Amino acid sequence: MLQTILLALGTLVALPTVWSQVTYSSQFATCATSSYVPSGGAQSGAWSSADDCAAYCYNRDTSYIYSAWTSTTSGCSCGTNSFDTDTMAQGNPGGCGSNYEVTITHTTWDFELCTNNYQFTTANIQSHTSDYYSIFSICAPYAGMAIWSTTNDQFYYACGSGYESTGATSTCDYGVNRIYSHPADATVSQLAKRSLAERRRIAEREKRENYWCHKGLTACQLEEDSNSFECVDTQNDLESCGGCLHGAYNPAGNNITVPIGIDCSSIPGVSLGHSTCSSGKCDFDCKKGWEVRGDKCVKAESLKRSVKARRFLRALPSF
Repeated sequence: MLQTILLALGTLVALPTVWSQVTYSSQFATCATSSYVPSGGAQSGAWSSADDCAAYCYNRDTSYIYSAWTSTTSGCSCGTNSFDTDTMAQGNPGGCGSNYEVTITHTTWDFELCTNNYQFTTANIQSHTSDYYSIFSICAPYAGMAIWSTTNDQFYYACGSGYESTGATSTCDYGVNRIYSHPADATVSQLAKRSLAERRRIAEREKRENYWCHKGLTACQLEEDSNSFECVDTQNDLESCGGCLHGAYNPAGNNITVPIGIDCSSIPGVSLGHSTCSSGKCDFDCKKGWEVRGDKCVKAESLKRSVKARRFLRALPSF
């Protein structure tokens, strides 16, 4: 199957010479059906684009390397898990319709196009893996990368240099190569320096966030006193689930952003004593005479039926 990745020579049209400086950005991966379920789940809120969704996911947790945005609902999901090849759907960036637009949230690679008409003048690595993003690291020292999906959730790939087009481009789909390029100075040494700088940036952010409270707890501002705070386990606290109910504690010189939390016990229509917070999400039952509608409980149209429902709420982002 590897020969599918590298095709014969034809009329060659080289891509323009790319960037002179390495930058990180979000990049298109695929359109995917709802069968793809990102591990971090759906977020509460609305996002205007796949790039906005990707930025939110990465800023919330740098381990969220995948994001999935739907244009029809403006919804956003975050995850650490790769999509399977059988969830891939037809569509180019900005054109996934009602399907997810799946994005790599943070990378030095740039998506170019989808095509099966191309070649690398030098292909140094050809192999396969089940994790789409892992290829971005494997091919990091090279100027070009092609990824082709096949059965059994395998992504075949080639890392090389001297990318050249040999024919028409295609709409991205299962079984069509995705071509990515690297900036001219994306060498091993340059990427190592930038990777170190990124790790330092993350460490500094974590240091600021953990300065006031022990690791695992968040310094949340008190309701009526912006100069005071309490340390909260926002992953399990019933009244500050998923974030700080009144915002993060931000004394002068600190720029800390955390999601706005939810008071699970005060959600209208929830049975008394039937709400908890687990992994930053409210888990609750609707009381008798109420039923679930979307992400909340509302009075049932018919009081003759009793509805007991479980729904999960995610924390709203703060701005």
